[in-house]
Amino acid sequence: MSESIFFKIAGNSLSAEVKTFLETRLIRKKIAKSEQFLWEGDAVEKVFFIIRGYVKVFHFSGDGREQILAVLKSGQFVNTVSALRQEQGNHANGTALTDGELGMLDATDFLSAIRNFPDFALLLLHDYADKLDHLTQLVEELSLFSTRQRLIRFLLKNGEEGQTVRGWTQEEIAAQVGTVRDVISRLLGLFAREGLIRIERQRIIILDEERLQSELEDRDMRLKS
Repeated sequence: MSESIFFKIAGNSLSAEVKTFLETRLIRKKIAKSEQFLWEGDAVEKVFFIIRGYVKVFHFSGDGREQILAVLKSGQFVNTVSALRQEQGNHANGTALTDGELGMLDATDFLSAIRNFPDFALLLLHDYADKLDHLTQLVEELSLFSTRQRLIRFLLKNGEEGQTVRGWTQEEIAAQVGTVRDVISRLLGLFAREGLIRIERQRIIILDEERLQSELEDRDMRLKS
């Protein structure tokens, strides 16, 4: 197994001993877009790492509506919290947003790595810290920014070369922005009518990045005044 997998996950922070332990146990699995690999409530048999691609982690609300909890990318762990609390089963579902590849580690081997290798345990803590930072940022944005402004921030952050946002459904954008699909649909339509964006199949073209940036800058100036 190529060491580049572990470099992508951890850089040089894992010792050779940990990498050897993982190399002999980690199984690679190619996954197709929209393929589900994790089911909420099932026993935790495997822990997943994203080697390549994007996945969404989600569950269903009481009324049957899908709620996206996170969108994860290459180099991130998926269901480690569930593995640490196995008596509750998997806490959420997992589905691929793109074609990609996963690394699968038996839950028992995952727990053994935590117990025996401090650098692996520290890597997990860094991963949890990153996810906590994301949640903290989302809470801050929910309190300080309007939905329109949060959507603008999303578009500017995720635009490739600053111009094109690819591969996101409106449901996924809504989960990232902290709202629901209908609101995103209305706002994107409004942005299109205002000449800020153009909506095409599976992509959003940013037409006037300067005006989008100016909305956020105007808000910052009002807060400082």
